[in-house]
Amino acid sequence: MNTLEKLYDCASRYLEKDRDWSSFSVEFGRIFDCEFALYRTSDEDAVAVTAHDSVLATSNPDCMQDFFENRFYQMRPMQEGDLTPLEPHRRTEYFSDEQVRELGPFYTFMQKHGVFYLMIAPALMPDGSVLSLTVWRSEDEPNFDDVEKQRLALFMRYLLALVRDSELKMVNHESRLSDFGERYGLTSAEIEVLGALLAGHSLRDIATKSGRSYGTVRWHVRNILSKCHVNSQKNLLHEFYALIEN
Repeated sequence: MNTLEKLYDCASRYLEKDRDWSSFSVEFGRIFDCEFALYRTSDEDAVAVTAHDSVLATSNPDCMQDFFENRFYQMRPMQEGDLTPLEPHRRTEYFSDEQVRELGPFYTFMQKHGVFYLMIAPALMPDGSVLSLTVWRSEDEPNFDDVEKQRLALFMRYLLALVRDSELKMVNHESRLSDFGERYGLTSAEIEVLGALLAGHSLRDIATKSGRSYGTVRWHVRNILSKCHVNSQKNLLHEFYALIEN
């Protein structure tokens, strides 16, 4: 059984029925040969957030407690381009080793918890929050390579499909879509695309499943953003949730 198959098996055994995040945490870290955390943040977290409220699973609770208490998760807000593809990002793609050593308190935090090479796979959730699967290794260990990056991307997709309906509290909003679409003058095709975005699908996934071209789906999204007077998919989802919660 290869590494990716082991990861899939680990998730299925511990999360499909019993939601045993503790056992999952132990085995995931062992298989991927790293420390890791699966956590969720949102704009509201700028007011008050704790590791207990935000972390679903981790191999290092002390590290995550420190991470949230010091609000290091706010250092680099995720951009729209980071979220749509569901592709992992390595720290070295944003900061060189030399730049990291100049990060002051954050580098002190990294040294304390053995965090140096890290990789994060973010996903934009229907309520506008961001679910992040982050893996890390110490400075003495090897950086994550392209194969590991691909494995993390595939595993994140599998994890979302496995637990999205329960542990991540993602609900079916079909009954609200028609009212939202009527309010903003959306076409039936635009409502369908919006529904897929709310379900957490990427634009390419929507194109494949709907039989449309990627360009057509992007065109629909641009029209939706224009009609709803927002400038990003994240703000669009915030607008939808703000309306249905009123």
